[in-house]
Amino acid sequence: MPTKKKMPQHKKLLLIGGLIVVLFFVAYYMMSQTGDIVFARAIGSLFSNLWWIILPIPMWKIFMNVWNAYLKGMWSLKQEMVLLEIRSPADTEKSPKIMEQVFNGLHTWASPNKFEEYCGWRPAQDSFAFEIVSTEGTIHFYGRCPKAARNNMEAQIYAQYPDAEIFEVEDYANKVPRNLPNKQWDVWGSVMKLVKEDPIPIRTYRQFQEDVTGKMIDPLASLTEVMGAAGKSQHIWFQILFSPAYEPIWHSKSQAFVDKLIGKVNPGSKGGTNPFVNFFQEIGLLLGNIFRGLFGVELAGPAEPAEARAEEFNINKLTPGQQEQLKAIHENMSKIAFNTSIRLVYLGKRENFNKALGVAGTMGALKQFADINLNAFFPDKRSQTFANYYFTKSRLGYRQRKIVQDYRYRAASVGTFVFNVEELATVFHFPDMSVTAPTIQRIEAKKGEAPPNLPIEFEAN
Repeated sequence: MPTKKKMPQHKKLLLIGGLIVVLFFVAYYMMSQTGDIVFARAIGSLFSNLWWIILPIPMWKIFMNVWNAYLKGMWSLKQEMVLLEIRSPADTEKSPKIMEQVFNGLHTWASPNKFEEYCGWRPAQDSFAFEIVSTEGTIHFYGRCPKAARNNMEAQIYAQYPDAEIFEVEDYANKVPRNLPNKQWDVWGSVMKLVKEDPIPIRTYRQFQEDVTGKMIDPLASLTEVMGAAGKSQHIWFQILFSPAYEPIWHSKSQAFVDKLIGKVNPGSKGGTNPFVNFFQEIGLLLGNIFRGLFGVELAGPAEPAEARAEEFNINKLTPGQQEQLKAIHENMSKIAFNTSIRLVYLGKRENFNKALGVAGTMGALKQFADINLNAFFPDKRSQTFANYYFTKSRLGYRQRKIVQDYRYRAASVGTFVFNVEELATVFHFPDMSVTAPTIQRIEAKKGEAPPNLPIEFEAN
């Protein structure tokens, strides 16, 4: 079962502030209705005099969240994007590790200053997308990037796959009806989320190896075979959105999770070095010792520093599963990472719509990236196309329209997590020659220059 993720701190403050305001008005209304007018007027007078202290904090949080979302949306609309189809040679014998170098080259993180960020000039990093698409069983590989970054994406792919072919194409997502679903077409889709906490990695390509012969098993073999089995008027879209992540931010979160896993107090977390928290802790200790001195009780000393407690850690006290998690997280932190969102959409005409293939088949193919001790993919219920209990038809139609619209606009709405280059190379790479799905669009013949001694016919003057 998926574990519940903790609510971010800013959302907690926003929720607490909103609850305080709501409870205040509820209490005021109940007192005025029960006849306690004097006390209700006192509360009303207190609020009327101190509203400028109570309201600004939650209102400012709401405004900043809306403003940042608006700026990022407008900035993304201004970016001119290109869609590239990538065809690899049929005799590719390279492992997914080669794809790590492509992702490394696309990690073009740049630090915007506050003026650019809050004025909307550059509030977000460049966004990229890699997509695996089955159009009636024919499999295509696509890459999407800003027009200014096209040369970089092509250069990174050609550097690792010199014989590949890359050319700009029209958006295939616009070749299906705009008004989906309708009487003829049905849709299923969902954004993927992680079952466990973000720092725990999924099963990567290094674990896809046959024990006897040592031969690597291509992680995308199952997915491409399922997508290749799609029939007439059936489309399966697998989309990976990623943008560069800032190392100090996601590293600190991963380290905080490691400290929690081993039972260590994180010195960089709140309560360890926060001056305000330390000040109130010292005041509380002082007042407590005053009462202890009056009653003849032994005085309390300061808390043992986190560094001293950290020395008592013994890895043998952890379970084998926790030890495996700890090792995987540290290896995961050694490589650069991206903010990632993965979306899966299956659509087709109703007479050919087959959830056993398009839904169960693709989700089963994604299950191979799961590990009981590590992480796994799971459909995010906030985006999944289902509705229960009330207004099911209208709510289901809204979710289906939204998942297709978000896919077309390549919008990372929900379910964003951090993947390093090894995890990304596992879920997207060009299959090697061991994957024999006949519907994968590959290059069957290599291009080469003409021999220098080739006779050339020309007309004499």
